[in-house]
Amino acid sequence: MCSGGAIPRCIVDLSEHYLGLVLQEACSDCPVCTRELKAMQQLLRRIGRGEGGRAALTELKLLSSQARETAACGVGRIGASIVESALLNYEDELAAHVVERYCPAGVCDIRYVVEVG
Repeated sequence: MCSGGAIPRCIVDLSEHYLGLVLQEACSDCPVCTRELKAMQQLLRRIGRGEGGRAALTELKLLSSQARETAACGVGRIGASIVESALLNYEDELAAHVVERYCPAGVCDIRYVVEVG
């Protein structure tokens, strides 16, 4: 995936980046911005490291839905929309991070753990 030219970007990295920009505009007065958006950003960081499994994707979906429904302002709804769009349109790429522990764009810092039995 490319964003703004020939710079390769991963959807996880890109979504976390844009969510960070949204959080800079948040007033932090409502629970959506102080809890849900920050929790989504942390989840995206974990997913970018290949952590959390499918449960992380499920939690991300739940948080984005809650944020969209309860946001008191456009900032919260925009943040939720960024994550919901990524989940809807890039499900395979997100799943690759947590299931296969692989970043299709080669951007994320996923560390492979070799288990010796």
